[in-house]
Amino acid sequence: MKSGVAVFTFLITLFILPGLTKAQQLWSGVLSPARATDWTTAGVTGGIRSSSWTQCGSTVPTGSSAAAINAAIAACGQNQYVLLAPGTYNLSAAITFAGKSNVVLRGSGANSTFLVFASGVRNACGGFGTNICVGNAGSQYWGSYTNIGWTAGFSQGATSITLGSTSGISTNSTIVVVNQCDDGRTGSSCTGTSIDTAGFYNCSDTYTTVPSGCSFNGPDTGNGTAFRYQQEMFQVTSVNSSTGVVTLSHPLRNPNWRSGQSPQAWIIQPSQYDGVEDLSIDTTSNTTAGSAIMFWSTANSWVKGVRFVRSPSAAVYVLNSVHDQIESSYFGLTNQPPSADSVAFRFTAASDNLVQNNIVHQVRDPYFCEGPCNGNVAAYNYILNDSWATQNSLFQSFRPHAGGNSYELDEGNVAMNIYWENYHGTQNMETAYRNFLQGWYSNPTSPKNYQANPLMIDAFNRYHNLVANVLGTPGVHTGYQQISGTPATNPLVIYAIGLGNSAVSPIVPSDPLGATTLLRWGNYDVVTNGVHWCGDVTSTGFVTMCSGISEVPAALPLYPNSMPTKGDTGGGQAALPPSFYLKSAPSWWGSQPFPAIGPEVSGGNVGICSGTLNVAGHYAGEAALSGSQCTGTLLSPSAWGGHVNAIPAMACALNIMGMPPDGSGGVLAFDAKNCYGSSTVSQGPAPPTNLVLTVITN
Repeated sequence: MKSGVAVFTFLITLFILPGLTKAQQLWSGVLSPARATDWTTAGVTGGIRSSSWTQCGSTVPTGSSAAAINAAIAACGQNQYVLLAPGTYNLSAAITFAGKSNVVLRGSGANSTFLVFASGVRNACGGFGTNICVGNAGSQYWGSYTNIGWTAGFSQGATSITLGSTSGISTNSTIVVVNQCDDGRTGSSCTGTSIDTAGFYNCSDTYTTVPSGCSFNGPDTGNGTAFRYQQEMFQVTSVNSSTGVVTLSHPLRNPNWRSGQSPQAWIIQPSQYDGVEDLSIDTTSNTTAGSAIMFWSTANSWVKGVRFVRSPSAAVYVLNSVHDQIESSYFGLTNQPPSADSVAFRFTAASDNLVQNNIVHQVRDPYFCEGPCNGNVAAYNYILNDSWATQNSLFQSFRPHAGGNSYELDEGNVAMNIYWENYHGTQNMETAYRNFLQGWYSNPTSPKNYQANPLMIDAFNRYHNLVANVLGTPGVHTGYQQISGTPATNPLVIYAIGLGNSAVSPIVPSDPLGATTLLRWGNYDVVTNGVHWCGDVTSTGFVTMCSGISEVPAALPLYPNSMPTKGDTGGGQAALPPSFYLKSAPSWWGSQPFPAIGPEVSGGNVGICSGTLNVAGHYAGEAALSGSQCTGTLLSPSAWGGHVNAIPAMACALNIMGMPPDGSGGVLAFDAKNCYGSSTVSQGPAPPTNLVLTVITN
C-alpha cells in the first residue's frame, strides 16, 4: 500500500495541481513558481512552419500594384505563399490579408524585394492605420467587447475556467480574454479608487496620497479597458457547452484573480498562421500611417527576415493577439521627429508573443507595451542608439507604458536598459535574464546623463526578477544603487529602484517595496566589478561582495522567492540554465557560445573601445568585437569581466552589416540569410492533454 500511496501522491502533484508542475520549468531552482511562468510556449505554437508551404499562383512581377498583390493573397488557399519577384514595388495603396488565415507574403530577400509606400498610404485596419494589415479587423477590442461572464476558476495555475456563455467559442482558434477591476475598484464599470495593500498592486489611478492611486499621469484609456488593466489572453483547447467550462492553452498566471474584483471575459475570433517574410518595407515618405505592419486579432502569425526602413510611429504593431512572432529582422531609423515616439515593436492587449534575434537601429522606443501585456518574451535582440536625440535623456530599450504588464521575460538582449515605469500604471512579476545592458551610449553633442541607468523600476512596480545580467559601462556608472528619490544624474547608478516622481502634482513618493520584493541573483556590474551571489552566509562573497546584505526576498509574507539552488557554483551549486525559454540553442544561433552572457561566461569576445568618452569621431566606451571597429582608439578585450560574447544579431550588425558601435549613420543593407541561415526555434512539445489518472495499489 505504501508504494501505491507514493505513486498516487506523485500523480496528484503532477497532474491535478497545475501550479506545482512549474517545478519542471527551465527556471526551476532559480525562480519561485508564483513569480514565473512557462515561457517555452511563447511565439508561434510549434514554430514557424512556412518553409514547407507551396507557392500560390505565379510570382508577382516587379512593379505590380498593391491591388495585384492583394488579389494574389485573396486567391491563396491554406498553407500557401505569395511570392514577390526581385525589384521595387512603388505602392500607392495598402496591402491587406483581409482576414485570411494560413497565408504568407514572401519576397525574394530583404536586399532584393523592396516595397516602397507613397505618402498618405494607410489601410484603416480597425481604425489604427497601417501599410500592411494582417488579421481580422472585425473582432472585438476593449472599447466594444461584450462581457460573457467569468464565474469560476480564479486560482493561479488553473487551466480551466467557467464562463457565462460558450457561444461562438471554437477550440484551437478562439481567444478568450479575461480581466478584472484594478485593486480597490468593483462593479461592471469598476467604480471606486485603487488602494495599495502593500503587495501585488494592480493600479492605473493617478496617485493622490498614500494609499490611494499609483501612476504619474493616470490611466491610458486609449489602450485598454478603463480600470481593468489586469488582463490575460488564451486560446481555448477544449470547451464543454453544457457546463460552461473551457480549458485554456496555459494556466492562469496572475496570483490575485478573485470574484470580488468583478472579473469579466470576452472573446476574439483571430486569423491564424499568416506571415510576412524576406522583403524590405520603406515608409520614408509615409509619416501618417500608424505602423508599417499591423497584426490585429491574430494568433500564431509572424514577421521574419524583413528590413524596415524609416518606419512610421511603429514598425510592427501587435494588437489583440497571441503567439505572434517577430524574428531575424532589421529596424532601421524612423521617419518621426526627434520629440515623437517611434517604436519597433508596439504591443497592446498582447500575450505569449515572441520577439527574438532582431536588430533595432536608431528607434527611440524599441520595445513598447502600451497596454496589458502578459507572458511575452523579448530575447537576443541587438538594440543601439535608442535616445531622445535633442535631449540629455537616454531612452529605454524595453519600456512597458501602461498598467497590467506581468510575467514577461527579457532574455539575452544587448541593449541600453530596461525601464519598468509607472506613467500609466503598475507592472508586476517581470523577469530580466542574461541581458547585457550598458545604460549609456556615446554622444558628443548631447551626452546622456538622465535616466542613464541599466535597470530602472518606478514606484509601485514589484516582485521583479533580475538574474545573471551584465550591467553598466566602465567610466560612466559610479554608484551601485538608488532606492529612493527620482532618477539619479550624479552619480549614475546601476540600479534605480522604487523611484518616485517629483515632476507631477501631487509628488509621487518612493516605494521601498520595489527593492524589498526584488530578486537579484548572479548579476555582474561595472561598479563593484564582480558577480553578486547575495543570498545568505552560504553564498560566495556574501560578506565581501555583498557586505552581508541579502538580495533574495526569501522572507516576504507574499510571493517570496526561495533561496536559489542554481548559479553559485563557487558555493557548490549547479550552474544556471542557458535559457529560461529555449531548451537548446536555436538553429539561427550559429557558432557563438550558448549562453552568450552571464556570470559563468569567461573570455567573452565583446570588448570596449578605449579613449575619452563622448569624443566626436570616436566610439570610446562602446562595445565592439574588433579593433577595426574602434575608430581612432583601441579595443580593450577584458571589459565587463569577460562575461559577454556577441549574440548573433550583434555579430551580424557589427561584423557583416558594418554598423558603427554607437549605432550612428544611416539605414544599412540587411538580409537575414547572410547572417543566420535558418531561423527555426527549438520549441518543446505541447503540454499533455486528456491525461488519465491510474492508482496503483500493490
